[in-house]
Amino acid sequence: MRQRFLTFAVFGIVLIGIGEWNLRARKIEPLTALNDLWLDFCIGNAGDRLGEPAVTVVRIDDGYEPLTIGDEKTNTTSELSRLDYATILGFVAKLNPKSVTFLPTPHFDESHVLNQTDIVPLKDAALQLPRMQVATIVSDDGEGAKETAPVDYPAIKIEGDPESIFTFTRTVDSADSQIAANGDPAFKSIETARDLVSGGVIRIPLVARFGEKIVPSIVLTAVANHAGIAADQIIVDLSGTNPVIRLGEAQTIPIGADGTMTLPTHAGMKRNMSSLRQSEDGTQSEHYGFTSLKVEELAYTGNQDDEVAKRILAGLQDQFDSIAENLVVIGFDRTADRRLTTANDEVLSETFALAQAMAVIQSGRFIDWWPSWARILAVLVIAAIALILFRFSRGKFVVGWLLAALLFFGACVMIFNSTLTWTPPFVAFALFGLMLVVGLLVAVGKPAEKPTG
Repeated sequence: MRQRFLTFAVFGIVLIGIGEWNLRARKIEPLTALNDLWLDFCIGNAGDRLGEPAVTVVRIDDGYEPLTIGDEKTNTTSELSRLDYATILGFVAKLNPKSVTFLPTPHFDESHVLNQTDIVPLKDAALQLPRMQVATIVSDDGEGAKETAPVDYPAIKIEGDPESIFTFTRTVDSADSQIAANGDPAFKSIETARDLVSGGVIRIPLVARFGEKIVPSIVLTAVANHAGIAADQIIVDLSGTNPVIRLGEAQTIPIGADGTMTLPTHAGMKRNMSSLRQSEDGTQSEHYGFTSLKVEELAYTGNQDDEVAKRILAGLQDQFDSIAENLVVIGFDRTADRRLTTANDEVLSETFALAQAMAVIQSGRFIDWWPSWARILAVLVIAAIALILFRFSRGKFVVGWLLAALLFFGACVMIFNSTLTWTPPFVAFALFGLMLVVGLLVAVGKPAEKPTG
């Protein structure tokens, strides 16, 4: 037994080292794939605890070229004109979106020909869409007197003491009046809120204090609007030890006492998440719950007679179809916009961070890893199992190993179901695999004979 356990311990330490190194470096692709498979397995066994997200991001990225008339151009490629935004909204409108959230807060040079209102039908383009949620930027710099156009934000209910919730006193930026003609304002960021991004942790404000009111952010407003939940059905509950926001009777969002939501890093939210869906006639199609489309790809919907466009449309049709069902988020995702780094080194734009927060709320994927102490405890439990099983002969060992493995990984799934936390499985799989190999190849040592008379 001692030889078995020593062999297991030596090689086990090496495997644990590989697993821990990969958690930080993320260099071994098969282990990353194993993580994804294990998380999908846990989610698949979570029953009704988790739902599907429903967000489609329309990305204005580096490949988008601002529109021109003749030799007339905008000042820089980052400054889109009213004509650009009217065109983008027109592309989205053709696909009959269910709900739309507009994140940019552009400023226009009124002397520019592409921004002149007698040429650019931006308001008409906005009115083709369902009533949108439009973003504002707010601040708590105490300069409320400088606010030239006060914004009327809706109030929501609160239970408990709101003292620690972030506050703002004025609106710094808001959507252009032509876009706002068909939009309800909601703040997307608080300029004076500090330490919302630190050490890979990204916190998204969901509510804030504005005067005597508690108002929802654009993330919360967009999700509620898409689900058909009115503002008077949103309740911020700070009365307990674990603050939450209740969206109607069906959904609860865990938040901090300051009204922020921590963006889950290890929830398996990818830029393209899809599942197969079967229609009534038996045909299957790809259903995209969380996906993105570039503006240039939307432009192909107007070129059905072009052979190249037809091929591109065929490959993107399922994503186009998602616009009619999902919450559509329009925003910038250029290289310069990607400034938010997560704990797993993914770099996000503000657009994708907010869209991901919306998708997490919709699906209930408030998922995270086990804390370090829990992972250490799991290793100690496996070591204790090995210590017990190595006492047995090979036949009894194999039976005990099977039972122990089933119980251990079954417990991991049960922990996920109750806490929505998981741990990367490589170390546990590797240690149980090592345990089996050692138990089969290394014989149990014979007990020492007692000396006679």
